[in-house]
Amino acid sequence: MNCVESGRLMNAYADGELELETALSIEEHLQSCVRCRGSFESLRAVRVALARACEPERAPQSLRNRLRTRLAGDTAPPRASAWRSSVLLAAPGMVALAIAGWLALAEPWQQGKPAAAARTRVVYHMATGENTGAALRTLKNHLDAAPGLKVIVVAHNNGIEFLLRGARDEAGRPYAAIVRDFRAQGVEFRVCTNTLTRRQIDTKEVIDEAVLVPSGIAEIGRLQGQEGYVYLRL
Repeated sequence: MNCVESGRLMNAYADGELELETALSIEEHLQSCVRCRGSFESLRAVRVALARACEPERAPQSLRNRLRTRLAGDTAPPRASAWRSSVLLAAPGMVALAIAGWLALAEPWQQGKPAAAARTRVVYHMATGENTGAALRTLKNHLDAAPGLKVIVVAHNNGIEFLLRGARDEAGRPYAAIVRDFRAQGVEFRVCTNTLTRRQIDTKEVIDEAVLVPSGIAEIGRLQGQEGYVYLRL
């Protein structure tokens, strides 16, 4: 995995849309490449800014008309376009930072309007394999009671077991199917690589519906400290 390949796949990686092997290749590259890691952090920053600053309303018609006119009249020379594409590919963080700054400082059409209600975000900590079924039922009840809730489940220690291939609940239903249902509701599942290493479990044993993070505890701390997630333990 090189910088160009990483740049092309970075948005899909941030969305959790890549296959496990490709995601692991990007994670390995990000650990060794300061520039790409900075771009990825900027991409995450703009996602946070979007979540906090954007209202559910559409932009005014006048603004959309101006944007269409501007885009229709963009006739930059081929060399300029190629140079611009190269810069964006090599340094997506510049675009992310510009958008984040615009969201934070501009917002001209939002003046005089009440701020949109912030979307509640929760990180659930799974550290034990006991009562997994009951824990997931609690998660379902939470989602039913709070429409629009954003949830990330971070599993480490014995809490990873339901995210391994072949794991089943007390009724014999594969946990992969249950997790797939939660994924359809926007819930993300993240597995601690340190736990896999300590327990000598191959990363290929993790179901496709979950993604790997280097450290479960570090991920929980990052979500709380940097992205404002509320901590709950299942």
